[in-house]
Amino acid sequence: MASLKLRRPRKTLSLEDMTYLSKLLKTNLSISECFELLGNKDNVHIFRQIREKLAEGEMIESIMTAYLPKQLRSYLESLLKYLPFSEALSLSLEFCSRQNESQDSLLGTIAYPCILLFITVTSLYLFDLYGLDSMFDLMGNFSPDIAIYGDIRIVFRIMINIIYYGFLIGVLGFIYMKQPKRIVMLYILISKHLGNSLFNLYYSEQFMSLLLICHRQGFKTRESLQILKSMKSKPIVSFLAFHLDDGLSKGDTMKEAAQKDYYDSSLSRYIKMAGYTNDFANIIASYLDVARERIRNKMKMYALTIQICTYGFIGAVIVFIYQLLFMPMQAITLF
Repeated sequence: MASLKLRRPRKTLSLEDMTYLSKLLKTNLSISECFELLGNKDNVHIFRQIREKLAEGEMIESIMTAYLPKQLRSYLESLLKYLPFSEALSLSLEFCSRQNESQDSLLGTIAYPCILLFITVTSLYLFDLYGLDSMFDLMGNFSPDIAIYGDIRIVFRIMINIIYYGFLIGVLGFIYMKQPKRIVMLYILISKHLGNSLFNLYYSEQFMSLLLICHRQGFKTRESLQILKSMKSKPIVSFLAFHLDDGLSKGDTMKEAAQKDYYDSSLSRYIKMAGYTNDFANIIASYLDVARERIRNKMKMYALTIQICTYGFIGAVIVFIYQLLFMPMQAITLF
């Protein structure tokens, strides 16, 4: 009888654990009592370690970050500079929820056509590498005039290599751009040369989403900008917060500060309207609804373009192979 492998104990708490903890911290329970209530077979050893460190006199703020998921930790470390642990945790969870919702929406739209294109190109690349030579040798026995098919094959090969290595360059570029300074530099270049692009729209929506969350938590605009500026794990959000805060510091209105190339061009109009109506939360929420719909529509358009190109590519290859396979029949009718 095969022996069962023991499951390795978790080293970090889950987002679900932290969500429950945040809710319990809003009651009159002590943090140790909250840990006691939340303990289960998966996390009890972590809560035990935290309680031991608390008993030794360590602060909860310095202890918890070591046991959090990376995504949540990146927010909490920045927020703890300005907020008590309970408020920082609540805000961090809202930020994580918004980020996950945004990423799931984008991936759900673009993932399928990209995967389909990659699988198609990889399959055709392997077929060209290992299958077409045999077919050309076979067809050459029936008709020596296959030069035109060789030229078509070269065109297909060039297209396959462009797409295939384009994917590779894209992946390497993504890895290279992981450094925050490089991400910001790329965003600046895109903003200056491709103004009002999908990147401006996406990051303006992300920035204003987090700003609105802070606003609804009771923070003033300048306080919210200070919080967002400190988020080094979100370099573009931090960059946008810095320039908006810098504009306000120089005496610009919020509308004037948001008229830079780095922001979505329609954002300043919503901020102006919010100033007239004195209803910042609802006007910005309307902007976010419109921005998200525009992002979805653009992503659907890009996804549809990729799918059409993929299906067209597949169709062209099928016609090419069909013509190649029927060459023997054409040769027989000539005799």
